[in-house]
Amino acid sequence: MIIPATTLATFVSGLYKNILQPSKLGVGADLHCFKNKIEPKCEGPIRRNGGAWTISCGEGKSQPLWLDTILALIGGKFEYGNEICGAVLSVCGKQETIAIWIKDATNEAAQLSIGKQWKEFLEYKDSIEFIVHDSDATAVQCWSSTFPDDPLDVIYNKVPSHCSRVRFAAVCRSWCTAASRHPALPELPWLLLSPRDRDTTKRLYCPEDSKILRISLPSDFIGNWFVGCHGGGWVASFEPPPFRILNIFSSVEVALSEKQKGIVCPGRLGQIIIWKIIFSKPPTSSDCIIAAITDNHGIALCRVGCPNGGWTTKGHVSYTMELVDIAFCNGKLYGLTRDRWELVKFEIGADEDGAPVVTAVDRLVVTVEHQQPPSVWANRVDASYIFELHGKLATAVRSPWSPNLRPFFKVFELVDIDASEGMAHGTHKWTEVMSLGDFALFLGPNSSKAVHVSADRRGGVKRNHIYYSYHRRLAQKEVLLSTDLVFLTSSNADGDSVYYREDESLSGAVGGVHRIGAVGYYVRGSPNPPVWLLPLA
Repeated sequence: MIIPATTLATFVSGLYKNILQPSKLGVGADLHCFKNKIEPKCEGPIRRNGGAWTISCGEGKSQPLWLDTILALIGGKFEYGNEICGAVLSVCGKQETIAIWIKDATNEAAQLSIGKQWKEFLEYKDSIEFIVHDSDATAVQCWSSTFPDDPLDVIYNKVPSHCSRVRFAAVCRSWCTAASRHPALPELPWLLLSPRDRDTTKRLYCPEDSKILRISLPSDFIGNWFVGCHGGGWVASFEPPPFRILNIFSSVEVALSEKQKGIVCPGRLGQIIIWKIIFSKPPTSSDCIIAAITDNHGIALCRVGCPNGGWTTKGHVSYTMELVDIAFCNGKLYGLTRDRWELVKFEIGADEDGAPVVTAVDRLVVTVEHQQPPSVWANRVDASYIFELHGKLATAVRSPWSPNLRPFFKVFELVDIDASEGMAHGTHKWTEVMSLGDFALFLGPNSSKAVHVSADRRGGVKRNHIYYSYHRRLAQKEVLLSTDLVFLTSSNADGDSVYYREDESLSGAVGGVHRIGAVGYYVRGSPNPPVWLLPLA
C-alpha cells in the first residue's frame, strides 16, 4: 500500500493515527516512508551507491523514535535533506530497527551531518551504525569507519585499564578493529578487598583507574578465607574446611580428592592451618605443585594430578623450619625463614604414591648480618617477601634502614658468589637492585609478583614502583595520628573494614639512603590484609 503525505498536518491527522503506528505491525513487517518517485528496492543505483544510518531498540520501544524521525523528514529539518531517500521501520522478533537511507555513501560531509542531526532530534544517547549498501547487500560499514586509523590508535593508547579497553573494543566494529591492532598489555594485579568476610559480593580495587569492581561468589564460598591466588583469577581457600580452589570470575572449581582437601599430620588432632598457598603452574594443570606454609609445621606439598597422594608434610629434617614466605622461580621452590631471614631451596622428589615430597633443603645465603640474633632481625625487619624478577629470585625487605627514617622497601637480587670473595658459608648473596626499570612490584602476605608496565600505559600504576598490601591491620589511633593515609573505600555499608592508601612515591636518595617509590594499602577493622589478584594468566 502506498499513501502520499505532502504536509505534516496530512501525516499526523491521517496516516500516522490510522496506519503508521509501529505497535500495529507484525513480526517481519517493514514500514517505508520515502520521497516521491524513490522506491526502497534492493537493486538499482540507490542500493548500489547509498547507505543507511540505523538504530536498534527493544520490542515496543521504536514508536516515539519513529514518529520523531518522520516529523524531521517531512518537516525538512535535515541540512542535507536532499541526500535523504527516506526511512524504514523493521520489526524482527523482539528487536525493532529504524533506518534513514541516503543516496551517496561516499559523501562524507552529508553522511556525518545526517547522523549527528538525527541523534540530536531524537535526543538519542547510544551509538548508531552506518551501513553501506552494495549490490549484494552484504557490506557493512560502522559509523566511525570514516575516522583515520591514527586518532583511534591515539585514543586507545590513552585508555588506562583493562576494563576500559574492553569497553573501547565494544563501541563498534571499527573501534574493535583498532583495539585488535594493539598487542595485549600485561595485565596488572587487582586488589581483592576483604579476603575473609560474609559479604555476598567481593570488591576488587583496580589501581590503574582507582575503580572498585564487584563480583559475586557461589553461595557456598561466602565467608571463606583466601590464602593464595594464581593468574587468571584463581584463588585458594582453606578456612572453613575443606581446602578449595576456585576461579573468582567464572566460579569454576578445581576438582580435588578427599586427601587433597585437607592436611593431616600424624600425632596431631585436627587439620593443619594453612597461612599461604602458591602454585607452580595454573591449578588446572595436572603437574601443578601446590606449596603451603603451615602453622609450625613448615611447608606442605601437593600435586593436583596425584589425587591418591594428598599432602605431604614429612621429609628432610629441616623441613619443619618456620617460614615467612615461599616462591617458585624457574620451577624451583624457595623459602625465606623467620629465623634470621635465611634463604633456602627445597629439593623436591616423589614418594611411593607419586606425591611431591621434600628430599633436601639447601641454605643458599648466609651473610654476616645473618649471624645476628633473631631478636635483632625481628626488631629491624617489618616485612619481607621473595618473588621472581627478570628470571632471577629477588627479595623485598621493609625496614627503617636508618635510625631517622620510617620503614620502606629495598629490593635485592640473588647472585652467585665469586670464588675470590672467600665467604665461608653459602654459594649466593643478595645484591641491591637500585631500579626496577620498566617493572612494578605488587607485594603482599598472600601473593607477590613483578609485572612489566608498558611505556604506553596510562593510569595510576607507575614503572619502578612498589605497590604493597600492608601485612597487619591498623589500629584506630594509627589512622587518626597519620596525615598521609587517604580513604579508599569501606567493605560494606556498616564500614566494618575500612581501606586506606598511602603514597610514598618519592624515589631516589632520602636521608642518604636510596629508595624506590612505593604505594601502600592498609585496612582497619579486619585482621586479613587485601590480596593481590592477577585477572589474566
